[in-house]
Amino acid sequence: MCNIIDKFFSGNQRSIAVKKNILGAFAVKGISITVSLVLVPLTLGYVNAELYGIWLTLSSIMVWLGFFDVGFTLGLKNKLAEAIALSDWMRGKALVSTTYFMMIIIFIPLCILLELLVPLVNWSSFLNVSIIYNPDITRAIRLLVLFFCLQMIVNVLTSVISAYQKVALASTFPVVGNILSLGVIWLLTKLCPPSLPWLAVAISAMPVIVVSVASFILYGKRFGRVSPSLKHISTGYVKELFGLGARFFIIQIQVVVLYQSTNILISNLSGPEEVTSYNIAYKYLGVAMMIYAIMLAPLWPAFTDAYAKRDFTWMKKVYVKFCKVYVLSAVALIFMCIVSPVVYHLWIGEKAGMSMPMTVCVCIYMLVHNWDSLQVNMINGVGSIKLQTYVTLIGLILHIPLSFLLGRYFAMGALGVILSMSVINCIYSTFFTIQINKIINQKAKGIWIR
Repeated sequence: MCNIIDKFFSGNQRSIAVKKNILGAFAVKGISITVSLVLVPLTLGYVNAELYGIWLTLSSIMVWLGFFDVGFTLGLKNKLAEAIALSDWMRGKALVSTTYFMMIIIFIPLCILLELLVPLVNWSSFLNVSIIYNPDITRAIRLLVLFFCLQMIVNVLTSVISAYQKVALASTFPVVGNILSLGVIWLLTKLCPPSLPWLAVAISAMPVIVVSVASFILYGKRFGRVSPSLKHISTGYVKELFGLGARFFIIQIQVVVLYQSTNILISNLSGPEEVTSYNIAYKYLGVAMMIYAIMLAPLWPAFTDAYAKRDFTWMKKVYVKFCKVYVLSAVALIFMCIVSPVVYHLWIGEKAGMSMPMTVCVCIYMLVHNWDSLQVNMINGVGSIKLQTYVTLIGLILHIPLSFLLGRYFAMGALGVILSMSVINCIYSTFFTIQINKIINQKAKGIWIR
């Protein structure tokens, strides 16, 4: 047994860091998966399937705001990882300080503007629900706007942690937030009638509190060398962060359109009940995808470090290993899809009607998305994302019209939206598989390496 453990932790420092992050994240995500699965029936017990579908749609709308950081936090992850690899602590401190400054001047005015605009929208009509929900929806969105904007500011910490190749540590924050949310929702089921505003507070306020507390602790100790300070804010670093960040910005817009618009499109085409069905299937099959994502997460900062040191031998070796990991994740997804009717019955009973076609469509999407994620994590670590900014425009342009074409005119409803995501991810995967192979074999030229 000791020999197996010693062999697992053998290799260079970068490989050991990746393995430790994977193991640490598995422990954390095991708790996260359990809490996430318990949260669904508990929430459905507090609000009905229709209200839960409305909530899921509202929370998706908030993620649309995320791209307003103009990719600064993702740019920070790469640039700070480079500074750490070269032990350039003054540059690292300036990068972190400047990123916080930019996030504050973006999200505080945005929060004020949206708080003024939210009451002017007829949300019940937009979400295709009864007008009686409009006052509660408006209040819930105003709370979501507030907490989301605060979260975008404090979440700079997660990019700092990732740059240090401490991905497992960053993954603990959502878990602690979910546990707190679980406790608050349980109290709501005992003390309060069903309420969208209270649900918004229970779920969206907890992550802000957790990361804020963690920031005070970690910047005072472990990450003190790059802790933010007013005197280290430098507008000269804005261009450096924005140069890489602007490309991530375009990619983020596509992510918003392709993934976060799904709940809105399903609600519009089939109603909020189908949003609930889709999200339950996604949460169930997402267990396999989450485990796979745990293993991928450390690759981004590790590939940044390896590319900065031109260690292509290590990059090739890791790529081959993770292709094998993908095959295992695909087998797990297919098995989970087959046994899903039994799992749904034991998990949620009859609280939300589930269909096999919905589960199969979500499974197909995840199979394609997982392969795409493998390529993208490595490409992002290298920082050669110019091709991504062009290719992802396909999703930005095609997803919504293709969803309506399949969902409405071919009468596929919610399934058409999910099929659209699968088709677009197939296109992405083709380009990015070619690109990462060119990079690790040192054959990338022109747009393939920019």
